Amino acid sequence: MEKNNIETRVQTYLTANEAMEKALKLPPTKALYKTFWYENELCIFFAESNVGKSLYAMQMAEDIAQERKVMYLDYELSLSQFRSRYTNDKTGVPYKFSDNLYRPSLRIEQVCTDNEVEAYLFQKIEEGVKMGVKTYIVDNITYLCGKLDQGMEATRIMKRLSAMKHTYGLSLLVIAHTKKRNSKKEIVADDLAGSKRLMNFCDSSFAMGRSQMDEKTIYLKQIKVRQGENQHGRDNVILYRIVKEDNFPQFVEEGCSAEEKLLKPSKSEDKNILKAKVKILHEEGLSNRAIAKELGVAEGTVRNWLKELKEVANVSTESSPIIQEESEAEYVEYEEVA
Repeated sequence: MEKNNIETRVQTYLTANEAMEKALKLPPTKALYKTFWYENELCIFFAESNVGKSLYAMQMAEDIAQERKVMYLDYELSLSQFRSRYTNDKTGVPYKFSDNLYRPSLRIEQVCTDNEVEAYLFQKIEEGVKMGVKTYIVDNITYLCGKLDQGMEATRIMKRLSAMKHTYGLSLLVIAHTKKRNSKKEIVADDLAGSKRLMNFCDSSFAMGRSQMDEKTIYLKQIKVRQGENQHGRDNVILYRIVKEDNFPQFVEEGCSAEEKLLKPSKSEDKNILKAKVKILHEEGLSNRAIAKELGVAEGTVRNWLKELKEVANVSTESSPIIQEESEAEYVEYEEVA
């Protein structure tokens, strides 16, 4: 019996050319939503709390449901919260979703343990498969795996989702949170809570961030790509603003930008920018006090920076081999004396 199993496995081995010939007969893979999520992918979409990832995921679901059945497994909103979000505030008229979009009751209030939550989710996916649903959005994985940083739990969940993807030919989008991160820095794969385990098992991933220069500007960035091209990496993130038109709040696209332009400069970058402005204002003839008031720093700080700039200029002029050590005098906020 064991020998027959081994022979069966051996017979499935293909040469690289045979594998390519078989692959060429497959239908082309279709993008489900822009370049972020493709058919038959297990994709992870992550962001910090209160940025709008659930809102965007529902927008994706409604868009995809125009062509195919989609099941949105929502652990975030109660029925009353769902009604409130997608109802016109003035008229009380609810949004009319596509009939292809399913949002089953997850009965969270009746489920206690992580194991029960997990079992109920996969039961719903099994039921959806029988209904002909091939596309699923899980919002979010924290309810499936409360201890994402514990590798074994995250591995088990992702393996099970991946197995269902292969068994039934499913497309799965899993929503997740970021761990604590520095919002002044670019979003990277390591920002995903449980990143090492989750990223290893997903086919693709994208993230949402908020501009530090304008809090109303939200952006999307591709993190991991297997199908298609990485069109929206760090140099070309998509910009959005949230608009509630009638009874459907949604993200409205507003072009693209480099991610670094949306982030606040670090303290050292701030300091260098201010120094450059001090130099310009000084050359325009403003007094130290006037410069300090204009830039919101102490007059002593302006004096120290001008001294440093003069020393640097002297070193450059004299081509001196002696390197002047830069003063580390900290600047303080300017306070106007009454």
